[in-house]
Amino acid sequence: MLKVKPPDGYPPEQGRYMRGNDYSPVAVCVILDTFDFAIPSELNELVMAGVDSGAALSGLLQTENMGLEKMVCNIVANPNIRYVVLCGRESPGHLPGESLVALKENGVTDTKQIIGTGAPTPYLHNIPVELVERFRNQIAGIVNLLCQPGEKDTSVAGLDPKVIEKAVWSCYQEEPVPFMGHKLYDIGAYPEPAICHKIASKLSQPQQDILQPGKSRLAMGLVLHNFLPKTNCRKCSKRTCLAFAIELAKGKCQPDDCPILSQPEFAADRQALIKLLEKE
Repeated sequence: MLKVKPPDGYPPEQGRYMRGNDYSPVAVCVILDTFDFAIPSELNELVMAGVDSGAALSGLLQTENMGLEKMVCNIVANPNIRYVVLCGRESPGHLPGESLVALKENGVTDTKQIIGTGAPTPYLHNIPVELVERFRNQIAGIVNLLCQPGEKDTSVAGLDPKVIEKAVWSCYQEEPVPFMGHKLYDIGAYPEPAICHKIASKLSQPQQDILQPGKSRLAMGLVLHNFLPKTNCRKCSKRTCLAFAIELAKGKCQPDDCPILSQPEFAADRQALIKLLEKE
């Protein structure tokens, strides 16, 4: 079975990931559905389960553009990686999980927009199309265990560290083994040299062309909605908590306008909202 030593400089991009066995056939991608100052413990446990069970790389993916670009760069720099285990909860603001699956299945347009995703800004402006096609060819399959947004039950497959360990183990086998609808085994390294590409520090596409104001406010509103009570009580005068979140994103109201957020059990969510709005 063909295995190759990754080149010097691998992995080329920094990020929220851990490096494991360089000769492993699998990377684990855990969707980060909140901001990095408040990473839930259950997502950290999934990352650790990936690297502890032998993944080449195991880490967090937060966005459908720069985050996904960095992931592509790191994977094509190691031809041994042939599978991606996708897990965690989908992020309703960015849809990075959906974008990853769509990238593998459909590729990108001439303007480097990922085909077939509803994500707000699914553009890969900072990597060449050749790199995208190499990623699509190198990755034999995505083991999609992604949960719906807001899922809290850590016994479901996409949030269960034991299931992630089993998925990684399955990718190591010499003969195909069944795993949740997939036939997995180590098919050996991709038969072309590694591509060690590092994204330039300066964006090749002006930021104002990437972010469309209407869409970015809506995306931010969807993120803020994760920290609201979701009772739709209308005490803020809005019809739903999502409507309130979008108004927050537009700067038309404040967290204090939600009476329920002042209750002690929502103190952490209120602080998270305040920090997110400060970043804006």
